Amino acid sequence: MENEKNSTLLYGVIVATVVALLLSLYYLIPNINHIPIPAEADPTLVHYKYVELFGSLAVLGVIGTMILLLQRLARRKR
Repeated sequence: MENEKNSTLLYGVIVATVVALLLSLYYLIPNINHIPIPAEADPTLVHYKYVELFGSLAVLGVIGTMILLLQRLARRKR
């Protein structure tokens, strides 16, 4: 049962990491209309604040994935 929970958590972290990475790249592309931004900002500019936010979430997701994979490997060796 614990292995199923760990697998679900691992796959969830991987999906969240990929989504954060894609959103980071989305806000990095200039001259397209970025939907969820404040009203006073120009929606076609590069939004570095969002790139940093989603990029850091992607990095945290990679770190979390590595930790979960290391835990899984440690359990298999027992």
